[in-house]
Amino acid sequence: MTRIQLLSKHIVEAIQFVEKNGIPKNRSSKRYFLKFNVKLYPPKYILAKANIYANSYECLPSDFNAIQAKDFIKRLGFEIKDLESELKSDYLQSEIIESNNPEGRVVYKFHRSLERDTRIGRSLKKKTILETGELRCEVCNFSFLDFYGEIGKGFIEAHHLIPVSKLDRVTKTKIKDMVLVCSNCHRMLHTGKKLLSINQLKDLKSCTPLLRQVN
Repeated sequence: MTRIQLLSKHIVEAIQFVEKNGIPKNRSSKRYFLKFNVKLYPPKYILAKANIYANSYECLPSDFNAIQAKDFIKRLGFEIKDLESELKSDYLQSEIIESNNPEGRVVYKFHRSLERDTRIGRSLKKKTILETGELRCEVCNFSFLDFYGEIGKGFIEAHHLIPVSKLDRVTKTKIKDMVLVCSNCHRMLHTGKKLLSINQLKDLKSCTPLLRQVN
């Protein structure tokens, strides 16, 4: 079995490098992720960068695969997330998960309202964190964690692409029927007589500086 020599401090240095320089698209991970301070990183790429700090060169042995990379990092005491296993265990695959109850069912409280299943929104948030390591607005890219710090960790709103008023009593919502947006964009999507699409709101956002110049 191939052996490489580096320490946990080299992993941290590699993470700091990635935070400054980003991750090339061809070096991303599909299944295993190194979790560090909430965010997720591709283990093999992190190891390659860590090897620079440990041994002055980036290349790992040719037979060093993704499984060996995540096992190596785990032995150093870091947390590893297995996206595929977590998605299966929590039933988060977008083509499988659906709400427990038919949506659009009339519920009487003090006012008449149409019931939504909030479990789907929570599942979308967890799926997004596992895949990207963060929660950002689909319209404006806002992050509550970046802006507010720890209090904003895990916070964002789930927007239904299909208005609840258009649902019947048997429709079941899936993850693919929802997107994550900040509070401001969520309100804007629902402002007006007709529900705006994500792209329509993005177009309005991009036009704003031009409108200011004209006025």
